[in-house]
Amino acid sequence: MKKLLSLLLAAAMLCSLAACGGGTKQADLTKVMADMKAVLSNKEMTEYSAEDLMPNYGIDTADVKQFAAYVDSTGIKGDEIIFLEGKDADAAKRIKEKLDARYQQKETEMKDYLPEEYAMLKKCGVNQNGNYVSMIVSPQYEELNKIYDAAVKG
Repeated sequence: MKKLLSLLLAAAMLCSLAACGGGTKQADLTKVMADMKAVLSNKEMTEYSAEDLMPNYGIDTADVKQFAAYVDSTGIKGDEIIFLEGKDADAAKRIKEKLDARYQQKETEMKDYLPEEYAMLKKCGVNQNGNYVSMIVSPQYEELNKIYDAAVKG
């Protein structure tokens, strides 16, 4: 009887631990970006490397497990897509703060100089899901965000 009770308790604990593990998938951000590139209408974009994270976002590469970034190269459009996976929850929090600051910077820049792009920017944003942080700024925000969510949300 005691063995049976012990086995049942152990099984219940395993089930509850398995249920707590959900919420965030393990995503390959390079693949997510490739999926987005296939549907992007703006073809004048360039990829950023790890060396671009600090000067453009203030993000320390030591906080980053993986990332993908694709940015308008013309200077006249606001398109900017960046996904990062923080090494841990604290790193993800720091990354989100930096992307929030970048989003606000874009808001300030576009408000007076690119009013049409500013209207598009206001429909976009920075999001965090577990250790994954994203900023998608694109007229195709809803479509791109669905691709991203499918990759990182459980």
